[in-house]
Amino acid sequence: MNKHPVTVWPSGKVVEVSENESLYTQLKEAGFGIKSKCGGCASCGDCILVIKSGDENLNEPSFEEKQLLGNVFHLTKERLSCQTKVSGAITVDISMHADAPAKKAKAVRRSREEADKVLEDRRAEGVEKRKNKVHKLGGGKKPKAFSFHDEEEK
Repeated sequence: MNKHPVTVWPSGKVVEVSENESLYTQLKEAGFGIKSKCGGCASCGDCILVIKSGDENLNEPSFEEKQLLGNVFHLTKERLSCQTKVSGAITVDISMHADAPAKKAKAVRRSREEADKVLEDRRAEGVEKRKNKVHKLGGGKKPKAFSFHDEEEK
C-alpha cells in the first residue's frame, strides 16, 4: 500500500494518504474539516476540493461525480473528495471548507418528553412561517390574442 503526499491549502500541511481510500476519509482522519451531508456517498456534492497541482495523479471522475459536477474538471479543477483517490503527489485547496467542524458533533440524548416538545416547537415554527408567507395570486396582464387576419393581409 503506497503512501503519497497531499499538500493541503490554505494551511500548507502535508498529509500522507494511501491509494485505496478516498481523499475525503483520509483528510477527515487527519483532522481537516470537510463539509458533507451524505458522509461520502457522492449524493450531496458538498465535499468539493480544488486541485491546485498534480491532477494527473488522480483517478478518473466517477459517474456519480460527473452527475453532480458535470464534465468540466479541465476548467474548474474541482473534484468531489469522496470520489477522489490519489496515486501521486498533489496539492488541494480546502479553503471553502474553512468553517466546517473538524470533529463530528455528538448526538443529543433526550427523554421522550423533551423530544416531543422539540418536535412540537418545530411544527409551530413551520405553521408560523406558512402564515407569514406572502401568497401571490395569478393575474396581471392577459396574453395578447393571436390574430389570423394579419397573415392574410400580407
